[in-house]
Order: sequence, then C-alpha cells, then structure tokens
Amino acid sequence: MRFPKRTVGLAAALALVALLSGVGKAQATDITISGSSMLFPLEQVWATAYMKTHPGVHISVASTGSGFGISNAANGNITIGASDAFLTAELRKRYGSLVAIPVAFEDTQVIYNIPGIKKSQLLRMDGPTLAGIYMGKIKFWDDAAIGAINPDVTFPHQRIKVVHRADASGTTFVFTDYLNKTSKDWYENIGRDLSPSWPVGSGYNGSDAVVAAVMATPGAIGYVGLGWINEYHLSSMALKNLDGHYVVGSVKTIMNAGKAALHDPTFPDDFNQSIVWKIHGQDVYPDANFEFWMVSNTLPHATMKEVKKLIIWALTKGQDGRYTNKTGFAPLPFTPLKPRLNKILERLLPGNTLSIESGG
Repeated sequence: MRFPKRTVGLAAALALVALLSGVGKAQATDITISGSSMLFPLEQVWATAYMKTHPGVHISVASTGSGFGISNAANGNITIGASDAFLTAELRKRYGSLVAIPVAFEDTQVIYNIPGIKKSQLLRMDGPTLAGIYMGKIKFWDDAAIGAINPDVTFPHQRIKVVHRADASGTTFVFTDYLNKTSKDWYENIGRDLSPSWPVGSGYNGSDAVVAAVMATPGAIGYVGLGWINEYHLSSMALKNLDGHYVVGSVKTIMNAGKAALHDPTFPDDFNQSIVWKIHGQDVYPDANFEFWMVSNTLPHATMKEVKKLIIWALTKGQDGRYTNKTGFAPLPFTPLKPRLNKILERLLPGNTLSIESGG
C-alpha cells in the first residue's frame, strides 16, 4: 500500500468522491477533521477506507496544527479536532464542551544533520542536554555534555542550528513535556506548551517544514513524529528514559509506553494526564503519548451519531496495522481500553446504545 505525501491534502479528492457517490442519493453527512499535522496521514487513510464502506458519509481532512484543532472543534467550525496534546486543566476550563478520545499512540523524536556523522551511527541524548541545546546554552556539537553521553562518537566543532515549530503544535507540546520533566532549568524558565517562547532557533509551520529545514541545514537539530522518520528515512536519537535506558522511538517502543500507562490503576479514565517520561521499563520510549480526537458534546444529534460510528470504527477496524503501523503509529491495546472508551462515548451521546463491543 502506497500512501500520499504528508503535505498533500485529500480534501478536494474526497469531496469529489463524495459528490459522485451521492448522485441520486440522499445528501451525505459531512464530517470535517482538522488539527494535528502528526495525525493527518493516519486520518487520510482512515477517511478513504471509511467512505468506501459508508457511502452516506463525506469526510474531509486538513493539517492545521493541534492548537487550531482544539479551538475550532470547541467553537463548532469543524466536527473533529485532531490533537497530540491532551486536555490540560487550563484547556478543559477554556473549552468545557470538549471530550477527548484517544485514537492512537505516537511519539516525538529528535532528528539531526551533523556533518561527518553517519546515518548508521546511534546517537544518544538526555533531557538536560537537549534542554541546554534548545535554550541556547549548548552551542556546538562537540560540547562536553554531548560527548559525555556519546563517548564513542567524534563530533565536529559545528555550531548547532536549533529548529522548532512556529505554529501551535501538539508535537511541540509532547517534545517540551519531555524537557519539562527532565530539566529543572527548562521547567523553571520555559515550560510545556503548544507554542512556548523559544529562547533560540528558527521556527517553521508544520512537521514537513521542520524536516526540510533540518535536512537542508548542516548542524541542525529538530523534532518530528515517527511517521516522518519512516517516510523520509531519517535517523533519530535514542532518548534516555526514566530507568536510564537509551531508547529509539519505534512502533514497539511507543506501544510499550502506552501499555504500561494503561495498566497503571492510577491513570485517569478521561486521559487528562501525560505518559511522557513517567513510564518504567527497559524498552520504553520516554517521549510517547496518546493522539486524540476532540469532539464537542454540543454537536447536533444526527451529526453526533455519525461521528460516534466513525470513532468506533477508528478504535476497532481502524487500529489495523495497515493503517496505523504503515503511517508511523502504534495501535491501541484494545482490552485495557474498552471500558474507558465506552465511558467516553457515553459522554458524547448519553443514552445512545452505540458502544465498542468487539475489535482490536
């Protein structure tokens, strides 16, 4: 199966499919999904697959950033907001109608362009050192702090060019969450945010632009999700996890993080808690988290019924590896999630009998 480039939207093509399939039939239900650039590739293949078996539904997908997805789902401009960030206490207070539904696992990984370093060379990075780079305190690749965790690597005396997202980004939220939990300096001065006040570096809109900037700039460092690592055949750094192990992000290692969180009895049913860093294990990637669809419980009843059907499909048939793994995501483990997810679905449409009875 060959997937479209991440920069190419399917909105126009999907609209045409819906138009042609709707000739002589009742008008299709329109569902708009917009937000996270990280979730965008998975949503593209989901939309295409879903519409093939649900001709009465037209789904359009756009990559606009998690901040856009959250706010516009809340104000009714879109049907579903896609987000890499969970609903924090501040967001829940601001957008009281939103319900967050976990739909996949993803991660944020550190990419680089260092002259003289082979792609096959495994590089290590820990939170305090990474925070030092993104705060402008570590300026060259041959800095002693980087060398101390990579004793077998000879780094060039190359200035580090920091690359980050300029838009309100869930990828940034997950990335800065790792820095926030591992660096006291970052915690006290910058913090976790969709769009923090970056001390240094150049900002770009969207993950594709971050990849392009890093690839084109000797000495650059940036961050993107697993899907971009796979698509562009990039090398990423092994990040230090809670138990001191350096782990590279992969479908397996991010799924390990998710499973560990879901088997923790203290993890909240409404998913308003990050799993970044806090998970123990040898093969657990420390900067992994859930991906969310945000839905307002004020949607019209008829629209909500169709949205709920789509959500159930995404959480069951949509977790198949031909959708998730192929686009750089880890599927959700169904068994520990089922009771939590059915509680969330009930909040969307109270009294409705639609629920997750099988799948995954």
